[in-house]
This record gives sequence, structure tokens and C-alpha cells, in this order.
Amino acid sequence: MKTYKFKINDVKYKAKIEEYKHDFVIVNVNGINYRVEIEREENRAEPKLVRTQKNKPEISISTPSAIQKSQHGVLAPIPGVVVSVKVKEGEIVKIGDPVVILEAMKMESEITTDKSGEVKKILVKEGDSVQEGQLLVEIV
Repeated sequence: MKTYKFKINDVKYKAKIEEYKHDFVIVNVNGINYRVEIEREENRAEPKLVRTQKNKPEISISTPSAIQKSQHGVLAPIPGVVVSVKVKEGEIVKIGDPVVILEAMKMESEITTDKSGEVKKILVKEGDSVQEGQLLVEIV
């Protein structure tokens, strides 16, 4: 797919659409995958993007459900690095099962699922840096 380069407040970004489905796209921004939900209104698809401003300019792409709970899987509750993935695609999980171990500020956190279902897709691998609200594992 096509790669896009853009700059916001003198910070350069490189974005690539990794996967396009009917109701979402997976966008890779500077090496980090984000799931962007598409709402259909009047036969027109519009991705919902949220930009957050912190101490330094930063762009955050998330969905309305990422602000609360994901309806599609497990989100990173904090930014960190993936230490290990505890599930496999096709595996059945139940509420409370550990799915990913994240390291943040030299501490490991076990990230569990808040829904039962089948692991459809694992969107991260060991060593990946993740942002708060990023979809880690898709569960259907």
C-alpha cells in the first residue's frame, strides 16, 4: 500500500495503510500500528482521528471505543514495550485471561482481556513499542 509522509509542528511522520477492511483500517505511523474505525454516514467513510497535545507535539490516532473500552479486543492501558504475547491466533480466551506482558518504567504489567471470545489477530510482537489506547489483540 502507499506510504504517506507528513509533518505536524516540525515533527515528521510516516504513515502506511497496512490493512483495509469494510469498517476499519490498520495504519502504521512511524512503526506503530493503529486500528482506525470507519463510520459510514451517507455512503461516505470517514476515519475518526483524535489529536492530543502534551508537553511535546504528538499525534494519537484512536477510536471512540479506545477512549473507554475496546469492543474489538485488548488495548494497551499504558505506553510501553511488549515483553511477550501470551495467546495465539485462533485461541479461545475468557475474561481475565492474560494476553500480553508490557514493560513500562522498568516494571512488567500483565494485560488481561475484558471480553471472552476467539483471538482473531495479534497486532504486536515481542519488542514492539506501543502507545496508550493501541489495539494489541483483536478478539471476536
